[in-house]
Amino acid sequence: MTYASTGLIKATDYNALAWGGTQGTYTASPTNIAYVMGTGSGAVGYGQSVSAINTVAAAGQVTAVQWSGLLTTLNAALGHQSGSGAQLSVSPTITTGNKITYFSSVATGVTQINTNAALYAANGSTTTGSTFTVNLTTGVATALSGSTDRFVTFASTQQARYFFNAGGYLNFYCSAVDNTGNGSGASFVRMINAMGGVTGFRNTANNGRTGSGLTLNTNNTGLGYRNILVGAESVIVAVTDTTSPYTADTARIADYTNANDTTLGANGNVPTFRVGYNVAAHASWDDAINVTLSTRVDIVYPESTYLTTNSWGTPVVS
Repeated sequence: MTYASTGLIKATDYNALAWGGTQGTYTASPTNIAYVMGTGSGAVGYGQSVSAINTVAAAGQVTAVQWSGLLTTLNAALGHQSGSGAQLSVSPTITTGNKITYFSSVATGVTQINTNAALYAANGSTTTGSTFTVNLTTGVATALSGSTDRFVTFASTQQARYFFNAGGYLNFYCSAVDNTGNGSGASFVRMINAMGGVTGFRNTANNGRTGSGLTLNTNNTGLGYRNILVGAESVIVAVTDTTSPYTADTARIADYTNANDTTLGANGNVPTFRVGYNVAAHASWDDAINVTLSTRVDIVYPESTYLTTNSWGTPVVS
């Protein structure tokens, strides 16, 4: 790259910074702005409009509008990832007829936004989901085993990918009440409330359980949208009751995805939370189960100050 102080900005320099070379071809190398702000691939790409950094013909000149568009788009990525303090100061105003000021930090900034593609300085709005309830009952001394799923459906796999790439995440909550006060029902409630839910379910991680107590067998904070299994449970939280004679009773929170489309490294468009439970049959005259399980998913959207294109749509919880 020949872009340097006192030198000319060649079309090849500009195009390399903007697109890595060829407009419409998303490439990770050389590092460029379009790969991060546009479609990208896998865990990189916010799905934003990159029309402001259209490439320049090989023999053409870099205009004030084009240079301004490049700096504005770069600053949007820097602001999203690290806040306004990380943005480049553009002075004097870029207008036709003025010299294009050399910024030694432009190339550094382009490298930085690629390195920090997974970072975000803030989030946008939160949609508190509806609470879904299910009543679970058994007869006396009868086991209770099963699961309840909450589906988060994006309109497409790319919308799901952009949502998580841009810093969006999901909070899942579960709770239970015992409607009769029997021992097995109380065991079920202890386990569900000890798990509590999983917050901060994002691209490749989560914050772990929100509850406490009992025997915690699994609390896998390394699971997120990108690395959950297809059609099979990825267990995030698992607990065992500690009250005798219910120490064989277990419960879990798992996630899985449909992954019906893995284009550009997506992992499906329906990440799904599951609450699973196994309560053994306890031989007691009053140990019938009558409990109510409640679940809820809250959606925390990416920020929209710097990412102004809603590329993730509005996911639906069911």
